[in-house]
Amino acid sequence: MRTLIVLLLLAATGESFGREASQTSTEIFMVRPRAPSAERRFLEVVVLREAAIDHALGPILEDACTKITLEFAVPDDASYPSDAAAYDPSRHTLTFRRQLLGWVGRGVQSWARAYWPYYKNDDMRAMLPVIEIIDDALWMTHLQEAAHRKGLTWPPQECASLDIQKRLGCEMLVWGAMTSRRPAQPMFNTNRVDMFWPENLQELRARGWRQGDAVYRDVQQLGGSMLVRPLIAEFGVPRVLQYIAQTPFYIQDDNVRASVLQYQEQARLALTANAIN
Repeated sequence: MRTLIVLLLLAATGESFGREASQTSTEIFMVRPRAPSAERRFLEVVVLREAAIDHALGPILEDACTKITLEFAVPDDASYPSDAAAYDPSRHTLTFRRQLLGWVGRGVQSWARAYWPYYKNDDMRAMLPVIEIIDDALWMTHLQEAAHRKGLTWPPQECASLDIQKRLGCEMLVWGAMTSRRPAQPMFNTNRVDMFWPENLQELRARGWRQGDAVYRDVQQLGGSMLVRPLIAEFGVPRVLQYIAQTPFYIQDDNVRASVLQYQEQARLALTANAIN
């Protein structure tokens, strides 16, 4: 019965796909000239999600220096992404797996028009996963464009470091960025800062701390969320993500708490002064 209701909702809100999508270029995005209608329809959904994000959370990709080209690759292509989508900031090209063109079916455009309703409906997220794939690709592009303008990469290279201070700091920042754009936030006792912002990593190392341990995950995930969350509340998701993409987080002197507080203070100063580009 639940599946039937979802299908009826899709049918009721679905647009006709007999028409030909006409646009090949918008203010930010473009596909190749004379692109087939399936690519133009996909472009329309990308534009709808970019507008939905702008309305719900604030403008993204405002500082992109040129239009971003959408490409669609098959497995034999050199540009075929390892995940559903990949962005190349040097070419300003966002590449999707070509099979996703077939996922833009009935109901997608209607549910793509607003950001939060889609994420609050688990059935629609399961039925229309292409919307979330497009969102993830847009946020990835926003982060990588910002990093590229400063000669950096996203995720930062430090995430692969053997140095725990560099790697953990990087992982905290990436995790905070990932959770910042979702309606469901991890629940935990914010008064237990000693749990997710330890003041002595050397002591934890001596106890045989490992990357997969629960304590490590608490610092990586809960600590990362609390690193970014207060800044999001003050300055909004797009601006904070642009800042953190351009400003790596390093744990100094094995003290996570002191390093977080210093990073947050520097971020507030920069964001208040609008000192990001």
